[in-house]
Formats: sequence, C-alpha cells, structure tokens
Amino acid sequence: MDTLDTLRDLDVPTLTTLVLVALVLVLVATDPLIGRRQHAALVAGMAAAPDADTRDGILRRFYRSWTRQGWLSGAVALAAVLLLPGIGLSDLGLRLPDLGAMTPDAGDHVASTVVGAVVGLALGAGILALVHRRMPLRPRQPVAAVDAMMPVTPAARRGWAGLSLSAGVTEEITYRGLVVLALAVAVPDLPHAGVVVVAALLFGFAHWYQGWLGMVLTGALGAAFTQLYLVTGSILLLMVLHVLIDLRPLLVRPAPAARAEAR
Repeated sequence: MDTLDTLRDLDVPTLTTLVLVALVLVLVATDPLIGRRQHAALVAGMAAAPDADTRDGILRRFYRSWTRQGWLSGAVALAAVLLLPGIGLSDLGLRLPDLGAMTPDAGDHVASTVVGAVVGLALGAGILALVHRRMPLRPRQPVAAVDAMMPVTPAARRGWAGLSLSAGVTEEITYRGLVVLALAVAVPDLPHAGVVVVAALLFGFAHWYQGWLGMVLTGALGAAFTQLYLVTGSILLLMVLHVLIDLRPLLVRPAPAARAEAR
C-alpha cells in the first residue's frame, strides 16, 4: 500500500478534515499575497536606501521576517496534527522512509523522480540564465526577484542560511505533508496524479513574487518532491534536499562590485 492509500484509509473525524482543509485554504490564500507584498517592499526599500549598510540592514530584517513566518506556519501545522484526533506526525510524512518495504517499481520511481528533479533544476537554471542574458529584466521576472534577495555581506549570508533552513523544513511540512494529507482525507477519490498536480500548483503559486516563470519552475520542483514523498512516505529527505537547494547562493561569491559596495 502506498502513502496515498494509507492516508485515504485513515479513520479521520469530520472535524479533523474540516480543520485540515481550513489550514490549507488559509495557507494558499495568505502565503502568495504576503510574500508578494513583502518582496515588493524589500525591492522598494533597497532602491531607496542611501547606502550599502542600510540596504544590508533592510535585507537582514527581511530574512528574519520570512524566517519567523516560516517557523510559525510549520508550528501551526504540527500543532494541528498533534491535537486533532485521528492523525499523527507520521501522517504528515515525519517518519523515516520505509525503503525496505518498497517494491522494485517503487524504487525505480524514486530513482526516476530524483533524476527528474536534478534535470529539472539544471534546465531551470539554464532557462533563467538565458532569460537573464537575452531579455531586459523586469521586477516580476524570477531572476530579478531572486537577485534582489541575494546576500552580500557575511551577516546577510548567515541570515540567508537561516532562511534556507526555515524554508526547507517548514515548506515541506506545509506544502507536502499538510497539503497531501488534507487532499487525501477531504478528496479521497482524487487520483495520484491529481494530488501531485494540485500540490505542485499550490507550491508554485506560493512563489508568486517570482513571476510566472518562477512559479512554473518552483511548481515543477514541487511536483517532483510530492511524487518522491508519495513513493517514500517521508518528507525528511525532502527537507534536506530543499535546504541544500536554497543554500546554493552561498556557494557563489558576490561580484567584486557588490563586495566593494558592501564594505
């Protein structure tokens, strides 16, 4: 029995289902709007800042704000699962993957999903590089949106690391664990592919501030991660992968002009 079938077979009271659905609705109604508004405020504040020190302070406050919001949303999801009857942390994907019980077909699914995610990331990076080179950037394009958030100083890079940890852990709890659980108990007839597509769309929309291309790329990553969760039954590996993906900017040294400006 795969993860989705296990979740569908849960004996969940109506109250639990209603609360889970309400939490997902609140998440998808507020996350994109708040993220877009706060990102726009960041861009405006950075543009109006008189010097590099002020910009660095604005950026670090932005990191702290998003980090707190991430841990808060994750804590709410955890509290709901712990307090509501009929479900537990394992139903949120917070358990070790049961690789020993996987069939050969499931193992092939895991391998193909991981390879697909890596290839997708590579293609996405190539597309963004092409857009960056060939097209004039607008604030809503994903490269410009992410560039505005990139750390330069050591303090800002530490703040980015904290934000990456928060996003990697809490977005897997909410957009994989919580969303899949809510779909499984509220819409048990939704097929496997439908669950993957809905979860991917919601995850992509959460990155509205990156524009349509950013939403497509993050949605594709969300689809791969959702599929990997459904095959393994665990979001723990996804947390690690997510954090590592978000930490990538720390491997890139700031441009000399940016370093000089930050001094």
